[in-house]
Amino acid sequence: MSEYQYYEFQAIDRPLTGEETGELRSVSTRARITPTSFVNEYAWGRFKGDEDAWMEKYFDAFLYLANWGTRVLKLRLPSRLLDVKAAEKYVAGDSTFVREKSAIFSGPPGRTPRRDGESRPGRAPGRMRAANKKPWLPGKSTSTGPPAAN
Repeated sequence: MSEYQYYEFQAIDRPLTGEETGELRSVSTRARITPTSFVNEYAWGRFKGDEDAWMEKYFDAFLYLANWGTRVLKLRLPSRLLDVKAAEKYVAGDSTFVREKSAIFSGPPGRTPRRDGESRPGRAPGRMRAANKKPWLPGKSTSTGPPAAN
């Protein structure tokens, strides 16, 4: 059985510059890259970027789908637009969490956001409220992508 992975990033607040699209192109020669998006599908290989770093630097939304069932949606929102206490009312199950920085994320099952911005496998994310209220800056992800299919 072959594997299939779909990665899509969207820039909403501002278009990417020519320099930024060049930086993205250096990561993937096959991706569809525009001033507002990066889309790539993999039937073999894997994404070589860092989705959290890309969300910090370039994009406002991220979608990941894989044929083995993994689904990830990440949204970066300014804290002035989203009250954390109100957002926490909508956190349900083991795959959604809110970070009080400037974003609400729906993360993959089995990854727990930590207060240092990284995530770790093995615990259900559930609700989380970070202690600091600085602008959102995701930490370096501990993984380079979803787990490999078995």
